[in-house]
Amino acid sequence: MTYPIGYLYPNEFAQPLQWLPVLFSYSLLISGADLLLVAAIAYLFNKLRKTTPLLLIVGLAFYTVVLLGPLADLRNPDRAPLLFTYPQLIPTAVHPGVSLIALQGALMWPLGFIIAALFTLLYFAPANYQRYLATRNPFYKALSLGIKEHGPGLRTLLKILAVVMLIPMAFWAIYPASLLSTQTSLFIWKNWHTLIPVHFADTFVVATAAIILAIWIYGVRKIGQNELNSILTIHGVAAISVVALLLLQIALWNSIYGGSQYMAVISQISSWMMPVIALYIITFIVSIIATKYTPLSLVVPFTGIAVAVINKWNILVRAQYAQKSGLAYLGPEEEILAHEVPIMISIIAAGVFLAIVLSVLFPVGRNYD
Repeated sequence: MTYPIGYLYPNEFAQPLQWLPVLFSYSLLISGADLLLVAAIAYLFNKLRKTTPLLLIVGLAFYTVVLLGPLADLRNPDRAPLLFTYPQLIPTAVHPGVSLIALQGALMWPLGFIIAALFTLLYFAPANYQRYLATRNPFYKALSLGIKEHGPGLRTLLKILAVVMLIPMAFWAIYPASLLSTQTSLFIWKNWHTLIPVHFADTFVVATAAIILAIWIYGVRKIGQNELNSILTIHGVAAISVVALLLLQIALWNSIYGGSQYMAVISQISSWMMPVIALYIITFIVSIIATKYTPLSLVVPFTGIAVAVINKWNILVRAQYAQKSGLAYLGPEEEILAHEVPIMISIIAAGVFLAIVLSVLFPVGRNYD
């Protein structure tokens, strides 16, 4: 058997992980884009006024460190500047087409970061000015940019930034699934018809779980029952949406490949879907009950994150063991997983640490009217 580039030997059909599990943590941090997306929409419609500061702090922290995942996966962080200095955004004769990775990494991420950082800085500016008046610390005056109050001019500017911020954040919210679905080598991703909406809804489960936990750390009474219930409702809707999309995908696989030899490989993935669906139903039920019984809402972040972790691991890692032929499934390589886990934890820890730093720089409990 030959190809234009040479001979293809039988063992070349067996490929290890193409994208290492460190991208799993990267997919969790994409939730930062979702939080910033919710913050922008909430500001435009004057909703979640007490929760918006938390959405901005946690969202900006996760979004800032999101590229650590791909850089760790490439194992060449010293070459990271090349992504920004030589992106393939314009097709050429040598390299036709536009690189989705370059578009997101070199254009959408910097654009989103600049807008989100500017929005956050301006949003908290009057509160930091009040801190300056109370402490006479010049650092707070610098953070305030000299803005003393939330006047009409500042509100108009923030609304403009919120509208513009919707674009890069929406692109980033669906980016990982878009990247997976556009490649054609891996059998499961190529035939996962609901991949983009599943990932989008699943990431919202993570995002809302993170912000519910942040609300509990900050103080539920300070946020208020109504706003907590709104976040719980979003969480529940996202969870039940994942359930519907996973059931639809199982039905599509059974309809297209039922009775064929491909089902042996598909069953490796779908076998994890049933417990995932059950756990999503549980987190949905708990989130609904929690709107009436507040203490139960503390359980929601843990059920939501736990099921999202299992689901994303199934999508991002286990799906890669299904070979391109769709006829073979390789088991996980334990030595790779052992090497990857500390990196995954450190990347997520970086996002949590940055959120703590931002909570010190920007006062959450001030009046932003």
